[in-house]
Amino acid sequence: MSLSQIYFSTPRLAVAALTPQSAAIETLVGELTLILTPSVKQHLPPDIQSVNDEESVRKWLLNVMGESTFVTIVASDSGALIGFFLLYEEKEANGKSAIRLGYAVGERAQGLGYASEMIAGLVAWCRDSGLISSLSGGAEANNLASIRVLEKNGFVQESNAEHNEGEQRTVFLSRTFC
Repeated sequence: MSLSQIYFSTPRLAVAALTPQSAAIETLVGELTLILTPSVKQHLPPDIQSVNDEESVRKWLLNVMGESTFVTIVASDSGALIGFFLLYEEKEANGKSAIRLGYAVGERAQGLGYASEMIAGLVAWCRDSGLISSLSGGAEANNLASIRVLEKNGFVQESNAEHNEGEQRTVFLSRTFC
């Protein structure tokens, strides 16, 4: 099983990888344009800061799909896009994979427990697959909500957890699987 085949559901969410050949890309571009508000983007990496319209979303999406697995998070009841994961896979000598995680949740879905639910679902999928050795991600030091979501799902701060990136400090957290 590869990350491009990832699919799982939680009580309120359906989570599935998107492939570059997917017919859903054009619909997704419109939905991403709506959820990537300045408030959502403020804690995301520099490459997404200039994403402001459908054309820039399309370019960004195709670029990240070339580097990572793009995973959509959709509300089960309405089919609305809640957010997304970006999963960067690094194969290890033992045949397992270390996954670096990035994620975003749309403004309207924030504060409703969706981030915790989607991370919990991803952790369960990684654990159950038997193919993932670790899952790690970073958050700006002042993005306490994101750090709490990761910690609530068993992530721990790495020993060299803080790195300065310009004016921002990034805290790195990880979770290992046996």
